[in-house]
Amino acid sequence: MKKLFYSFFVMAMTAMFVASCEDVPAPFDLPTPDDPTPEQTVDPAGSGTQADPYNVAAAIEFAQQLQVGETSQQDIYIKGKVASIREPYGAQFGNATFYISDDGASKVTFYVYQAYYLGNKKWQEGNAQINEGDEVIICGKVTNYNGTLETKAREAFLYSLNGKSEGGGGGGGTGGEAKGSGTLDDPYNPAGAAAAVKNLTWTSNDVYDTTGDVYVKGKISRIADKGTFTEGGTYGNASFYISEDGKESGEFYCFRILYLGNKKFEAGKTDIKVGDEVVICGQLMNYRGNTPETVAGKAYLYSLNGKTEGGGGGGSSEGEAKGSGTLNDPYNPLGAAAAVKNLTWTSNDSYDTTGDVYVKGKISRIANKGTFTEGGSYGNASFYISEDGKESGEFYCFRVLYLGNKKFEAGQTDIKVGDEVVIYGQLMNYRNDTPETVAGKAYLYSLNGKTEDGGGGDTPGPGDNTGAGSYTSPYSVSAAQAAGTGTGVYVKAYIVGSIDGQVYASGAVFGTTGTQKTNILIAASADETNVDNCMPVQLPSGAVRNAINLQDNPGNYKKEVLLYGNIEKYFGVVGLKSVTYAEIGGSSVGSKP
Repeated sequence: MKKLFYSFFVMAMTAMFVASCEDVPAPFDLPTPDDPTPEQTVDPAGSGTQADPYNVAAAIEFAQQLQVGETSQQDIYIKGKVASIREPYGAQFGNATFYISDDGASKVTFYVYQAYYLGNKKWQEGNAQINEGDEVIICGKVTNYNGTLETKAREAFLYSLNGKSEGGGGGGGTGGEAKGSGTLDDPYNPAGAAAAVKNLTWTSNDVYDTTGDVYVKGKISRIADKGTFTEGGTYGNASFYISEDGKESGEFYCFRILYLGNKKFEAGKTDIKVGDEVVICGQLMNYRGNTPETVAGKAYLYSLNGKTEGGGGGGSSEGEAKGSGTLNDPYNPLGAAAAVKNLTWTSNDSYDTTGDVYVKGKISRIANKGTFTEGGSYGNASFYISEDGKESGEFYCFRVLYLGNKKFEAGQTDIKVGDEVVIYGQLMNYRNDTPETVAGKAYLYSLNGKTEDGGGGDTPGPGDNTGAGSYTSPYSVSAAQAAGTGTGVYVKAYIVGSIDGQVYASGAVFGTTGTQKTNILIAASADETNVDNCMPVQLPSGAVRNAINLQDNPGNYKKEVLLYGNIEKYFGVVGLKSVTYAEIGGSSVGSKP
């Protein structure tokens, strides 16, 4: 009898244990190797505006261009469905944290972190709460927080919830009546500045239209994150919004503008604050086709609460042009500027250049992340030189290689302000208003008198900077990286893997296991396994993706491929996007230009 009772007891406990286990949810809703349902691929869509918001796939693609720690310059709109909620709206802080996806069920999500409620206000008791499956539109800035793509904490909000909206967007300078002609005597108001750039086009960070130098007057309505001149540090610039009345509507974005007198801000000078009346002078643009703003580094604070210090462009007009461009008689910076004055620039693929010439000067300032060390695997540097090392009469040395016409290597002497240098290579007049070296076509001939003669490099290896980006002379990976940008170019390399996820370095997959359909990794060597030596390639939906991607075509692994597309940022590094033509294994796919 005891044995029978014991058997019933064991059976009962077992049933309870099994039932209890079935009631415990999995700790994470993640795909497993046995999941029979493959994740559906959603193509990026939308332009990020209020009228045409990004879908989640497009928002991820947009945010992938940000470096770790970088935040988008402008507010964007993202549309999706709530996939899961980490922290619902609460009265204490008035914000919520949740994930959205394109269908509310996909595991491809975007992280909405501490977003305010409708109308860009804090949530209050009695307001509707969000639920899984709700259709939402988010408005605000996005950031790459230690590799996680998300909205910037408390700088984004719920623009609409299941179709209901209470406004709250920045307005993009569209509020009020457009006034002014852009002159000093009749400056644009913020709405007038926005109207002036309305029809300007933006293709990429290197291909966009601008106005000439104009004047814009308004009151500071808000200051961007770390946007004061003091917080601008060594860059000496500031980023803030202005409106006609100082309120947060009908705003215009003043992005990275210099201080009074068209100079860098210095400690001890009067910084900006909300409510200040300012006049801005410089070039304007329509960033990404939806954000009217000043062109970074091409505008300055003409007046602050009525105080002015003049300014003007300055640029490369001070001093005398000297030199003939030879080794024995190098150009000075103004001589180099004069040499390219009449050269034409039509696009990143159509421009005039000089032959190889020598330019001598002293480094006056170094571009953002412009040292050779900061150039990383690209091995180049970007900096300005002038005759006396001061920030006037400058010439821009853009992505120049190191001594001996080689990539910089760890342990070698890097550049600093005040160094005397001689540059050798080709010059251009970028956008017909910026004299500079041609990216990847110039190098540091001497550094403080030290030289290491480089010559032309007639017999480069597969990893060296080779090719001109044409069909008959395609770029190598390193040459494409050195170029940095380019529209309608050819790149030839080997397929070595793809990127899984949103982060380039940690998502690199070499081989055929775990690869993705939407991208591939290419390198100069078929055996490459170092992501720093690779270049990501976006595969848009269509014939090229179907024929090239490793998930469907594992036999393409280590095959040489010729690709036609645009060089631009992808996953936060130099990549190839908008690929429309490819050749692999003796076959061609797509439309050959």
